[in-house]
Amino acid sequence: MDADVENYVKGCRGCTLVAAPDPPETMSRSQLPSYPWHTLAVDFLGPLPDGQSLFVVIDYYSRFIEVCEMESTTANDVIRELAIMFGRFGIPSFIRADNAPQFSAECTELKEFCESTGFKIVNTIPYWPQSNGEVERQNRSILKRLRIAQELGLDWRKELRDYILTYHSTKHPSTGKPPGELMFGRRIKSKVPSIMIFNEDGAVRERDAVVKQKGKEYGDGKRKAKSSKIKEGDTVLAKRMRKSNKLDTNFSNEEYIVQSKVGSDTIIKSTSSGKEYRRNSAHLKKVLVSVEHKDLEDPQDGSVSEPQVRDDDPIDPSSAGVHMKRIRKAPSKYDDYIAH
Repeated sequence: MDADVENYVKGCRGCTLVAAPDPPETMSRSQLPSYPWHTLAVDFLGPLPDGQSLFVVIDYYSRFIEVCEMESTTANDVIRELAIMFGRFGIPSFIRADNAPQFSAECTELKEFCESTGFKIVNTIPYWPQSNGEVERQNRSILKRLRIAQELGLDWRKELRDYILTYHSTKHPSTGKPPGELMFGRRIKSKVPSIMIFNEDGAVRERDAVVKQKGKEYGDGKRKAKSSKIKEGDTVLAKRMRKSNKLDTNFSNEEYIVQSKVGSDTIIKSTSSGKEYRRNSAHLKKVLVSVEHKDLEDPQDGSVSEPQVRDDDPIDPSSAGVHMKRIRKAPSKYDDYIAH
């Protein structure tokens, strides 16, 4: 009789309508993906006080997160942000999302993007956010930080950046490793002093040095590069970085003194204004005192005198303003001929 009464009550439609929900089924835990950025979880957090939303993306393997501020959350906006992330980290295999219109199967824009890019959207059970619990849990932590910033009058964007840096460099309780280390294979540097350990591949360094040396030799040869003779203490002219008209010369007439030179990095000081500038040595031209000016200048009192030339003096091509010509040797095949 007791069983019959119980079944009768359970079969009552009115009692069923007002009854408490059944308890949830036992949890089904997802398996860790094979490598970072294989499976992602995405969700929106918002709206914020100014109407914008945060697009939160989390990697299931490393728990690495990406947060984008978005004024609009249309399908095209989501595709744009995903494409930017794919450019940085690569294309994932799966993305778990809720049943928002941007991620639904009826969204043709996202469907075409998935097919052309090569990943799949896995929609969670409607009205059951626990099936996308990884990103939902992260949203609670982000929201807590934003609420504190809002109440204390702080810049929530700066607080969010500080939170993400701290999160990425802190050991995750599930993996025992910082998300940044699992994502990139190295521990990222944070504000907390730490010893940076990185297992470097020696072959990478060796190949990099060889390729750089070949590129240097090719580039120097193509540009006809050579070592600059400008040194500390020299008087130089500086190249005009901007010309006001076609009559401006390549170099300004203002003179500068070289204060220091390390490689091509040169510090010069103006002789007129006293201001210092930083320039590449290729933008400087050394001021040379002409030979003619030196010959006309008296070393005793600095006076200039006219050169005394006699009729019987041999002609010096350098003093006469005539350029010396290179003596050309006749080809050996003409040795049997007499030149007239």
